[in-house]
Amino acid sequence: MVSPVTFQRAYKQFPKHINTLYNECLRQSCFRKRWKRVKVISITKPGKDDATDPSKFRPVCLINVGGKVLEKALIYRIMHHVHINNILNHNQFGFTPKKCTTDAAITVKEFIEEGLRKGLITILVSFDVKGAFDPAWWPSILMALKDFKCP
Repeated sequence: MVSPVTFQRAYKQFPKHINTLYNECLRQSCFRKRWKRVKVISITKPGKDDATDPSKFRPVCLINVGGKVLEKALIYRIMHHVHINNILNHNQFGFTPKKCTTDAAITVKEFIEEGLRKGLITILVSFDVKGAFDPAWWPSILMALKDFKCP
């Protein structure tokens, strides 16, 4: 594995070559096998010291630097496309720059206050679906990106 410092030094010396490599990978939709290799380390969740219960551990993946850079390039391109074309719903708070859980909570609070002023009844249902996107079907995700004409 290449260290982040080595990668940064290489990029400073050969920015055009590295940009060409990544642009070609994105153009060809290739993700090199060595970039997919990760090292998984389990760490104990804070305040959960029972080493016999697997749910008390959080897996941390140390991704190859080459893969991490390509992953970031993909994320930036997708997010740029999504925001330039105004594809996301304005109520989308996750994965949205300059929006956070506080913004979501304030929006809900304002919605409830408006309903109370109008004499309406407001019901709130909230779900925390653990691992909801773990089994996401990649062919469907890729098709949705193509449907949105995402480069």
